[in-house]
Amino acid sequence: MEPQIPSFCRTDEQRPCVTICAGSDDCTCDCEKVRKVLEEEIAARNLGLTVGTMKVGCNGDCPHGVLVGFPQKGFFYEQVKAEQAREVVSGTLMQGHILFDLLHIDPLKATSGKILYDRSGFIATIDDSFCMIQVAKYFLDFEEDVSCGKCVPCRVGSVELREILQRIIQGKGEPEDLQQLDLVCRAMQDAPYCDFARTTSNPVVTILKHFRSEFEKHIDQGVCPAGECEALGKEAEDKETEEGGE
Repeated sequence: MEPQIPSFCRTDEQRPCVTICAGSDDCTCDCEKVRKVLEEEIAARNLGLTVGTMKVGCNGDCPHGVLVGFPQKGFFYEQVKAEQAREVVSGTLMQGHILFDLLHIDPLKATSGKILYDRSGFIATIDDSFCMIQVAKYFLDFEEDVSCGKCVPCRVGSVELREILQRIIQGKGEPEDLQQLDLVCRAMQDAPYCDFARTTSNPVVTILKHFRSEFEKHIDQGVCPAGECEALGKEAEDKETEEGGE
């Protein structure tokens, strides 16, 4: 029997229809249990869907988990329990109904329908197609020209962070750029006139902490794991090329 792709999901869309946050050593929520229920229910209903994975940086006490995302539609469910996962499949995936008791709608904790961030140091992208260096620059661009310019850490620091990130995205990053990012962020955290410099640099601090390996791959290996930086190669494609040449 052919899989029955729900009308909620687009077969011509590269993004997965549904994703879930990934467990880690610091994770305190039941993401793997919820994933298992989602996958079992999808298989039982012969929906022909694969549950994708989000990119998540969490300090351990997750304020949102378990997160379930819908990349093709651009919204998150949060605090999903295993017993609710079957309703996510039957109600949302199959019928297109929004479960409003699960919907993430706090505008203070999201600046994009596909990126969730809050000051606890938590960040999540709705699937794993995002380049986290570009995400860091996105947050800086969001605050561009808002600084009052009264203090050097904010006035100069935010510009320098953007310039460094842009170099890395363009494939021109140097190993010392990582140290410079750390130093500038520390100055913006420790010595500003007001909290604006801290809030501006906080997303960069969070992304550096949880996704440092992506920065290193951009700089040291010349690859963008997500394949989003046009000036760089894509890690998976490079591996396929190497395997094909053997």
